[in-house]
Formats: sequence, C-alpha cells, structure tokens
Amino acid sequence: MYKKIRDDRIEAKHNGNKLKNETYKLAINGLTGNLQSPYSWVYDPKAVLRIRINGQLLLLMYAESIMLAGGHIVQSNTDGLLYSISKDKIDAVNQVKEWWENLTGLELEREEFERFYQYAINDYLGIKKGWSETHDPKLIKTKGLFIDKVSLGKGMAPMIVPKAINAYFINGTDPEETIKGCTDILDFCTYQKVAKDFLVEYGGQLVRHINRYYMSTNGKNLIKYKLENGQRVRPTTLCADSGVTLYNTFDNKPISERKINYQYYLQEVYKIIDVLDTKQLTLWS
Repeated sequence: MYKKIRDDRIEAKHNGNKLKNETYKLAINGLTGNLQSPYSWVYDPKAVLRIRINGQLLLLMYAESIMLAGGHIVQSNTDGLLYSISKDKIDAVNQVKEWWENLTGLELEREEFERFYQYAINDYLGIKKGWSETHDPKLIKTKGLFIDKVSLGKGMAPMIVPKAINAYFINGTDPEETIKGCTDILDFCTYQKVAKDFLVEYGGQLVRHINRYYMSTNGKNLIKYKLENGQRVRPTTLCADSGVTLYNTFDNKPISERKINYQYYLQEVYKIIDVLDTKQLTLWS
C-alpha cells in the first residue's frame, strides 16, 4: 500500500497534479512520524533512526560524488541537494546519479532551473528549465516567503509582498507597479491570533482575539497585553512599523479609499530584493 501511494504521488507530481501530489506526500511522510510514536501500531524507533541516519549519510555521499565530478553544492537539506554544474560536466554528473541509484536502490527526482533565488533553506524562488520559451506558470517553484497563494495551514501573510518579489525576479516588474496596481484588498491583509490569556486592544477599545487587518496610513495600533492587578503588563504592538485597519468584515469599498500604507509593503519587498539582487557597482553609479 505504501509503495502504491508513493508511485501514485510521483505520477501526480510529473503530471502537474499539485493537490494529489501534496496530499499523497503528507500520507507517505506520516509513516516516519508514526515509527517514533509509541501510540502507533507501526512504532519502531530503531527503524526510523536507520532511515534518517542512513539517509543523511547516503545524501552526503552523493554530494561528495557530485563535487568530485566537478559540481558545486549550493545547498543541502534533509532530503535533497541543489547544485550547479557546467555543461561539459553534465554527463559526468549523470553517471554519478546512475551509480548512486544502483548502489542504494533509491530513485532520485531531479529538477533543472534556469534561475534560482534563495533567501534561506526553505525560502526560495526557482524558475525551471523551459520557462523562457513557454512562460508556463507550472515551471515556477516557490517555497516559504516566496509562496504567493494562500495555503491551508500556512498562516496568512500579505500575499502582495511575495507577488511583488516574484514579479520582479521573474519578469523584471517594478515592485511599486505591482503593489499600487493591485485592487484586491485581501492581498494586503494578514491576521493575528492572540492567546486567550491576553487582551487585545485597538484604538483604545477591546476587540476579539483573532483579527484580520491591513497596514494603513490612517490606522491605529493593535496591541496585546496581560492585565495584572488592574495594570497592563507587557503590552506589545502587533505591527510595530505601521498603524493598521481592521478588516474582519468584508465590504465593497474601492481600493482608493482604503488609505493603504504602500510604503510599508514596499519596504517589506525590498528587504528581500536587496539581499538577493546586489547591484554591481560601476564607475558611473
């Protein structure tokens, strides 16, 4: 059953069926968690240690072999490598892949990228091979802070920030053009869920513990604090860089009337762009 789910997941990934791919990925990844759970019928801590330790050692062996073949390791994590290779070394690396798979009995999945922008191990934007010719959105891979679509279980950051970052790196679009051209207020929204042992105050009034809001030029501070002996203890402003406007109820107000703090969102975008897009100094700059 496990092998069937794994094979179906790989087929779904290759066919571009993201929903099935991600769902089956959760199913097969759940096994290793259950192997270390004393409440599971598959409890086997020795087996999970074998999987993880051997997996890391085998991956390190693969990384070393790529380097010996002339590749440059850009990053590695628990289940994969990112490396660059010159065209004249591709055949050598392919031979390494075939040798490693025959030795280990494992099968590698490989993706080739035209460009790759990485902020941290799990925060990156990858533009896959073939995008320049087709502009197929399926060839854009995002992770972490570059994800520009709301995902269940992933929180809700303002989607306009990764949208502007991605548009800049993929198409060269000015971030200000992306941000000021957006007419969907939800792209500017985020939310905060505050623990029940805190109080939440907005503009001097107590409000609910879960609030959706956007950063605005005429907004107020959203503050959480504890009340001890009638005193406010450890007050914390939930957005220190801007006032906010609560948006817990949908309305049809035009975007031009919302007083969005565009400067706040631009600053958030350039925090990432300035790290990844260092400009080459010239005599004329």
